[in-house]
Amino acid sequence: MQGRPDPRYRPPANFGELQTIAGEVARSSGKKINWHLRLGENPGPLVRIRGTQADCTIYIHPLAAKKIPANTWAFLFGHEFAHVTERLGAHTETNPNVELKADITGARYATAAGFRLDSFLGWVLTEPNKQTSSHGSLHRRVDEIAKRFGIHQNAIRTQAQLYSDYRARH
Repeated sequence: MQGRPDPRYRPPANFGELQTIAGEVARSSGKKINWHLRLGENPGPLVRIRGTQADCTIYIHPLAAKKIPANTWAFLFGHEFAHVTERLGAHTETNPNVELKADITGARYATAAGFRLDSFLGWVLTEPNKQTSSHGSLHRRVDEIAKRFGIHQNAIRTQAQLYSDYRARH
């Protein structure tokens, strides 16, 4: 993270920065993860992982790669790595409790790499509250993660406002 501009609100500078972030998060897991990063399909999911800890590929949405804040990618990568390191199954095989486990484990990886959880949770609150049978409510997951890590809702709302302000200026 040293020498790099604050990644909380700005999108990644390029694909190389995304690879660097994924590498930092993978190393912070404390597990050997043989990973690759690739652009996925458009239309397609925001992010998904295929494979095992010994050989996995993370696919990211090509438009989102240029728009979502660099800090947010750290938590998305952490979540995906948690699926393989904790054997939490593919997204088609999960339920909201499994996804929350991946969120919490992935958040540990990303914060250990020096990324800001309050900023990530604030960014999530600026997004629509999607709800699916496999992942549950996005905003409920924010509440659960915040409770687990002892982050106050005011801090998250402040970060959401800062991100909204940044987005309005750019």
